[in-house]
Parts: sequence; structure tokens; C-alpha cells
Amino acid sequence: MGAALSDLVKTVDDVLAEWLPEQYRTGIAARPDLTSGVLTWCNCGHSPPLLIRDHQVLEKAPERPGEPPMGMPAALGDAPRTVHRAALEPGDRVLLYTDGGTEARTAGNGRFGLAAFTDSIIRATAAGELASEALRQLIHALLESQDERLSDDATILLLEWRPPGVR
Repeated sequence: MGAALSDLVKTVDDVLAEWLPEQYRTGIAARPDLTSGVLTWCNCGHSPPLLIRDHQVLEKAPERPGEPPMGMPAALGDAPRTVHRAALEPGDRVLLYTDGGTEARTAGNGRFGLAAFTDSIIRATAAGELASEALRQLIHALLESQDERLSDDATILLLEWRPPGVR
């Protein structure tokens, strides 16, 4: 099964602190259990994941207190990372994203925004689109709002959980 999530993140913390002591990285280390539907994650200074169930975002469902970015804890002490858990239901979608997408500037100098992210996924879900198609539509909407040129990284991951044998 591999290393525990907290051990994995601690290794990244230690390596960054040793090799790039003046730098840090935000991120989420996550592991879905494909059999039980339990999602575990460590949030390292990043935007919290969003849980979409029954065509709506569950407010604050996966949101937990944030922790320092990766590379910082080694400098701040040896407190272990907190591993969070959430039980997913069949059909739940979890959206992980960087702020380069939600803070992207539109042609009118507004922001693409988190609401546009979730609205896009919810509309595609309500239309019966697969997770991969919902994600493709979101990426195209983001790129179109930016005239096809992003000014910051925009990483997006959409996970949909279906128990084994359920379609």
C-alpha cells in the first residue's frame, strides 16, 4: 500500500527544507480508498478540496484547518502533519485546484473565481457528463476566459468515486 500519508508529506517537508531551505511549496497530498470511499488528505497551505454531491457543493464538508506549506514544518518544529478523512458517497466528486485557476483574470479584469469552477462541474454533472468531460469543459472555460494564455499555474484534478461494481 505504500507509506502513510503523513510520512510521505514529512519526507517532502524534510527534503525541501534540506535542499531548498529558502523555498516552500503549497499542495495537497491525497489518497482515495477506492474500495471504501474514504478520502484522506494533508493540506499543506493550499486551497481546501471541494466536495460536490447531488449537484451541489457541500459547504465546508472537506474544509479543515490549513497547515504550513511543504518545507516549512521542518524549520518550525517536528509537529506531525494532520491527516484528514471524509467518507465519500457513490457519485461524489472531489475537486482539487490551484489558485492559478480561481484567481485567473478575465478579459474584463475580473476573476474567473471559485463559483465558475463549481458551476461548471455542477452543470456538467447535472447533464450526466462523465467526470473527465466535466473537467474538460472546465479547462476550456478557464482557457477561454484567459484568451488561451494563463498567467499562473492552473492545476485541476477532479475525482469521482464509484464503489467497485457500481456504475
